[in-house]
Amino acid sequence: MNKTVAATTIGCKVNLYDTQGILEYFTKVGYSTVDFGEKADVYVVNTCSVTNLADKKSRQMIRQAKRRNPDAIVAAVGCSTQSNPSIYEGLGVDIIMGTANRDKLVEHVENFNKQIVIDLPPNIRNEQTFENAEITTDTELTRAFLKIQDGCNNFCTYCIIPHVRGASRSRNFGDLLAQAQGFAHKGYKEIVVAGIHVASYGKDLHGHNLIDALSTIAEISGIERVRLSSVEPNVITPEFCDFVAKTPKFCDHLHLSLQSGSDRILQLMNRKYTTENYRQAVAQIRAVRPKISITTDVIAGFPGETDQDHRQTLDFVEELKLAKIHVFPFSAKEGTVAAGLSGQIPRNVKKQRSAEILEVSNKLEMAYYQGFIGQTMPVLVEEINKNGFYSGKTSNYMSVEFISTSTDLTNRISPVKLNLADNNRLFGTLE
Repeated sequence: MNKTVAATTIGCKVNLYDTQGILEYFTKVGYSTVDFGEKADVYVVNTCSVTNLADKKSRQMIRQAKRRNPDAIVAAVGCSTQSNPSIYEGLGVDIIMGTANRDKLVEHVENFNKQIVIDLPPNIRNEQTFENAEITTDTELTRAFLKIQDGCNNFCTYCIIPHVRGASRSRNFGDLLAQAQGFAHKGYKEIVVAGIHVASYGKDLHGHNLIDALSTIAEISGIERVRLSSVEPNVITPEFCDFVAKTPKFCDHLHLSLQSGSDRILQLMNRKYTTENYRQAVAQIRAVRPKISITTDVIAGFPGETDQDHRQTLDFVEELKLAKIHVFPFSAKEGTVAAGLSGQIPRNVKKQRSAEILEVSNKLEMAYYQGFIGQTMPVLVEEINKNGFYSGKTSNYMSVEFISTSTDLTNRISPVKLNLADNNRLFGTLE
C-alpha cells in the first residue's frame, strides 16, 4: 500500500508555494497526498513566524498531527523552525528543517530511524541559491502561485523574516518561464506572482527584472490574468505604470504595503518610503488604472505609536480611499529591533486601535464595492460553496457569489452582473 503524506501551511503565499513543492517531492517517489485532517504516514507543517500568533498556530498544527496519528513521522519546516528549532524539539517533532534544502525532506523521512533529525543551514543569510521547487502536479486551487524570489534585505525593525529567510535571491528566468508555461498547459487562467520581497526580483541576476517577469508571463497563451503579490510603493515607477497601462492581463489590483500613516512611525519601522511617497504611488497607478483596487497592510500599536500617530493612519487610509486594509496588532518578535524599543503599547490599546482600523476598512471596502453595482464583470469561478452558489474573484479581487444552472463553471472566467453588496460580499447574476 502506498504511503501517504499530508501537509498544512501557515502564513503567506510563498509558504503555500513551498508546501506545494514539498508535496511534489513526495509524490515523485510514490507517496499519495491526503488532507491534513486525515490519518497519514507523514505530516508536514510549514510554519510561519511573522507574528507570535503564527508561531502559536504552527505549534497547534504539530500537536494536531501527533494526536491524529501517533505513529506518523511529523516534520516541521519553514520560518518558525528556522527561528526557534528548540521549541519544536520540545514538541516531539521527528524532523526539523528551516527555509532551505527542503528537497532533502523525503530522504530524511525515508531514512528515519526514531532519532530526531535537525537539518538547518548554519547561517541562512549566507544562502545564495534559489530553491527551485517546480510544481507539476495539479492542485485544488484555480489560481496558480508562482514563486519567483525568496529572502529579503530590508530589515524592517519589526520583521523577523530576513533573519529566517536569508538574503534576497531570484529564480532563474528560464525556470520561471517554464513553470509559468506549465501552469498554462494545465489550464490555469490566473498566475499570482509571489515572493518574500518580490520587487527585488532580478537584482541578483543579469538582464532581468520584475517587469520582465510579469511581461513574459502575460504573453503566455492561456494565461488570462497576472496578479502581483504584496509590493511597496517604491515599485510604482513610470516604467511599471507603463507596463500596467499596456498590459490588459495585469489584474486591476495591487496590494501596496503601508504599515503606518505616520512618517515618524514609518521611520521607526525602517520602511524605505514616506506617506508622500505612498500618496504619489497611488496617484501614479490610478492615472493608468482609475478603478484599480488598492489594498494594504497596517500594523496597529507599534512601539511609541501615539494617539496622534494612530489618527494620522486612519485619516491617511480614508484620504486615499483604499479598498481594504489587513490589520495586524504589533507582535514583539524576539530577535527584532522593535521588540526592544521603549514605548511598548498595552494589549488592550492595540486591540482597540486594530478595531478602529478594521471599522474604517469595512466602510472603505463597502464603498468600493458599491461603485460596481449594476456592472457586468468577468469572474474567475473558484468553487461551488455549501449554499449552492458559485463563488470567485474579479480582476480587482472582489469576491462574487452567483447562482447558475450551467454545468460546472469552475476555473472558467464568466460574465456576472453585480446586483447587490451585503456585508462586504457581492452577489450577481450570470449574463
